[in-house]
Amino acid sequence: MLELKQTQRLLPVLTQQLQQAIKLLQMSQLELVEAIEQELEENPILEATEQEPAEEQVKEEENEENTEELFERYTSSEEFSGREDKEYPDYENIVKKTYNLRDYLRWQIGISFSDSHERIASEWIIENIDDNGYLVDPISEISKASGYTPDLLEEVLHKIQKLDPAGVGARNLRESVFLQYKAKGVSDLVFEDIMNLYFDLYPKVNINEIAKKTGYAPEKIQDVISKIKEFDPKPGRNFADDFTSYVVPDVYVVKGPDGFEVYLSDDNIPDLKLNGYYMDLYAADTIDGETKRYIKKKQKQAEWFIKSLKQRQKTLYSVSKSILKFQEAFFESGVRFLKPMILKDIAQDIGVHESTVSRITTNKYMSTQFGVFELKFFFPTGICQEEGDQLSTNIIKDLILEYIRKEDKKNPLTDDEIVSLLKTRRDIKIARRTIAKYREILNIDSSRQRKVQE
Repeated sequence: MLELKQTQRLLPVLTQQLQQAIKLLQMSQLELVEAIEQELEENPILEATEQEPAEEQVKEEENEENTEELFERYTSSEEFSGREDKEYPDYENIVKKTYNLRDYLRWQIGISFSDSHERIASEWIIENIDDNGYLVDPISEISKASGYTPDLLEEVLHKIQKLDPAGVGARNLRESVFLQYKAKGVSDLVFEDIMNLYFDLYPKVNINEIAKKTGYAPEKIQDVISKIKEFDPKPGRNFADDFTSYVVPDVYVVKGPDGFEVYLSDDNIPDLKLNGYYMDLYAADTIDGETKRYIKKKQKQAEWFIKSLKQRQKTLYSVSKSILKFQEAFFESGVRFLKPMILKDIAQDIGVHESTVSRITTNKYMSTQFGVFELKFFFPTGICQEEGDQLSTNIIKDLILEYIRKEDKKNPLTDDEIVSLLKTRRDIKIARRTIAKYREILNIDSSRQRKVQE
């Protein structure tokens, strides 16, 4: 017999305040400054000051304490240092490029893939995805080049096909459309039947023939065709074009007498405090109840915004310190010593969720003695050496650049020769196609184009 029961459960709820705090995490410095300016305009209780605001004890009601406890799960409690009066490198006209499709896929894999073998196998697949989002080489060929089994590669491909943009990693148009259809989470048996069995007739738009073979009414066939046309035949093309913009570092890593130190660049971020006039007005007995309630509401909003802003800076500092800890060899010696690393490494180190690390490393830049890098640069995927050690893909690119710089300009190295050099000198097994892709990323011409005529 069916029985109705009522139970109570405590579930974490993302309040509007907590959503705001999480949103602040992923803002760039420019976006953050704009958000602060907007908050200052909308909340009269909040004001900017050049002085460090005095700490105030804020009485929290029980529900607010629960919210604060939930907030702490998303952030780090480590203390941080703001940017002090020190000499910093003067980086002007720092150029950054937007992510291309492959970079975007790597970033998503950094969030969702925890198994090291799957991460490396995914790199082989990603390097065989073209700018339109299609897998250009069959799994069997990728298997021969990488040494991974077709079953593992197929499994990893299915995971990549669930990433954004919908339809990525498809081997043909039918699979791309079907992946985009699945991503919508809808169910249409007629659509699926035609896609699975009669898609080859679609390009000819032979409605009558499809209707004859399937038994479906022509109107239904036309409806399916209209739906197919709504999907993007080239899901990766929106990531093909790069543009340049100028960035300002959010974090500085400076080497001092006692080692490397981390400083936040907060020159453009004003100190915030509660407006004294309104606080005095609230304490007075001359205002009515409605005005008191309004001031109290805005006071709580201002206090939460100040707390969220400070917590953002603390989290940025903690993540930067952890990156320095894991990638110290890079900060000492450069790109050649960058190690493969995933978001989970940092999350576990500072005691926060992986999503927090993902948000705080988005659109943030770190200044080092080797240049300015986006924080996500420090989470490279890896390629295995013969003895099993992993190397960052950035190291591979750096080696390619070194070999080409030292090559005989009259007889430049081909991609196959670079493959051979990496194998014999560094025990690195890598496909020729991957060399070509990395060369394109580095804006290096082919050997034929680099050859200097006598």
